[in-house]
Amino acid sequence: MSTIEKYHLIINELSGSGKGKKVAKKIRKLLADKNLPFQLHKSTYPGHTIELTKSLAQDISQNLPLTHLIIVIGGDGTLHEVLTGLGEQFAHIPVGFIPAGSGNDFARGAGISKDPVKALEQILTAKHAKKLDIIQYYDHNQQIKGFAANNVGIGFDAAVVKKANHSPSKVLLNKLSLGSLVYFASLIQVFFKQAAFPLTITADEKIKLFEDAFLVIINSHPYFGGGIPVSPKASQLDGKLDLIILPKRSFFNLLYLFTLMIFGGKHLDHKDVYYYQAETISLKTTYTIDSNADGEELVYQPIDFQLKTSPRYFWI
Repeated sequence: MSTIEKYHLIINELSGSGKGKKVAKKIRKLLADKNLPFQLHKSTYPGHTIELTKSLAQDISQNLPLTHLIIVIGGDGTLHEVLTGLGEQFAHIPVGFIPAGSGNDFARGAGISKDPVKALEQILTAKHAKKLDIIQYYDHNQQIKGFAANNVGIGFDAAVVKKANHSPSKVLLNKLSLGSLVYFASLIQVFFKQAAFPLTITADEKIKLFEDAFLVIINSHPYFGGGIPVSPKASQLDGKLDLIILPKRSFFNLLYLFTLMIFGGKHLDHKDVYYYQAETISLKTTYTIDSNADGEELVYQPIDFQLKTSPRYFWI
């Protein structure tokens, strides 16, 4: 039987181009029908979720045992902000997650149902929190620490995300369930503009230089881009990060590799795919490169990142 006495719903109504609002309405009704006490906390501006989380975490941590649970209703970007709000100080506080975004890669990797009714039932029937790995990164240039639920990317993927996020047609196409068209159009445009770049990686103290890195992504679970299994061997339970590096080849080569990713993860055997598993990874470039964490844009700068896993607790 659950030990939770009250649920705090952190809601991003704009996630998934309005999907968050619909899911939240359904969850509120389900909790009310079950006579379970809950409180709403709506995120209304960028960074608000971080503030809400910090405030709630401070209140929750003052009362032991932990009988109040934060439930996040939103997309991967909303969860990213919740993890940022928890930081290391409140890393022991578990959260529940009901996916309501457009990609929902974290839910897919963690085995959380995409059906909000079933996702809530997973939370309500769980007897204890489950420990899962997320990504912790340190930006030496900015001297800041950050966290990611899914992945950290530099180069091509990050530039595509940036292009797609600022597309004037993104909101409309997401409402029509055609958001993938924005991503694909951005992918084509960025491919022909983005140059390869030299990259130095250190994986568990082993150093390697790449002269023509193009797509670089670090995952804590298999998925990115709304369900593409880019790192099929990645696990949230092994204390390791998975690193994928693709050099720049032809556009058709890239499409072929993405096809291999989608259909069974056979891309890992391809000669143009560099794959590493390590407990700690560092990435360094001398070029100014786009970067992102969970689809959230980071500073446009030369990269000097140190990455490792960090445990967090999820009520699933």
